Amino acid sequence: MEKLSDGVRRITEGYGADIVIDAIGGEILSEALGTLATGGSLTTLGYAAGRKSTIDVTDLIWKRTSMKSFSLFSQPAAVWSTAWSVIFALLQSGAVKPIVAKTFPLTEATEALRYLIEGRPFGRVVLTI
Repeated sequence: MEKLSDGVRRITEGYGADIVIDAIGGEILSEALGTLATGGSLTTLGYAAGRKSTIDVTDLIWKRTSMKSFSLFSQPAAVWSTAWSVIFALLQSGAVKPIVAKTFPLTEATEALRYLIEGRPFGRVVLTI
């Protein structure tokens, strides 16, 4: 199983990520912080994997990175609408390409969840309808 930092370094040819948006929290937050390139920024907006995390502050100090938080739920409806239209346009144009680890039909949702939990894949797990 490939670690998050190894996957990011492989994909970026050793550079790292300029921007990381973490919606998982827990120990993933610490791993995500370690993927940042020099001067990169991590925004945390969720805690599905837990509300507590231990981070290595040298990931912040030596790489001159920053970390902040964001709550989408506190934003007005107009912000949600604008954000989705921008995101959708980026996805449609191919400027942003989600990394999909594996796709499952909806009828195999149980297996998809098992794969997600046990395999901890690099990339998203998608259910198709």
